[in-house]
Amino acid sequence: MEKRKFVFMYDDFSDRLLISCKDKNETISGSARVLNLVLTFTTNNKVVGIELKNASKYLESLRINPKILNNLSNAEIVFQQQRDGYLIYFILYAGEEVERVPYNVISREPILN
Repeated sequence: MEKRKFVFMYDDFSDRLLISCKDKNETISGSARVLNLVLTFTTNNKVVGIELKNASKYLESLRINPKILNNLSNAEIVFQQQRDGYLIYFILYAGEEVERVPYNVISREPILN
């Protein structure tokens, strides 16, 4: 299985973290907002992008130092289907420092393929 390539950006002015794993051959069909997340979908209903609004405040609420956002060297997203929805992990890398940031989305309908 080929590892997905992630592109990321943190904008400290708007406090938004964006992470994308869209391939060149994939077409975006739309997005959905869930609380302070925006999920971007392809025409095959695959999530290929995620935006976390108020990212530093969210990290602070989990007692994670938000300064990691200004020093990111890499970022990834991992989805785990749960019985009542999805657990999304933002894996944030800043040099040797790695933070695994959880985000729970409750959904009765599938949001991933």
